[in-house]
Amino acid sequence: MRLFIVLALLIAIAIILFAIQNSAIVTISFLSFHYTGSLALIVVVLFTAGLLAGLLISLPSLLKKHLALREHKKKIKQLEENSAGSSSSNTMNREKQERW
Repeated sequence: MRLFIVLALLIAIAIILFAIQNSAIVTISFLSFHYTGSLALIVVVLFTAGLLAGLLISLPSLLKKHLALREHKKKIKQLEENSAGSSSSNTMNREKQERW
């Protein structure tokens, strides 16, 4: 957890340094769309958009793994309950056999 916080802090510092050093005004053109703004702001916005796109692309596989893990945990719990039930019935059967 601490590594995550340190990494996030280093990324934030890098973004701040980038913004300070790249405050030039640039014009972005895409098809008929034109935007004039700070280079740092544009890069940060595009980086964030790329990050969100990556998360959205990986979301289906993450959900699939989460559901499979939940199903496996459920199956393990059922098997443990069956195992506990059968071991107690085996103990009772042994006790009955010892009495005879």
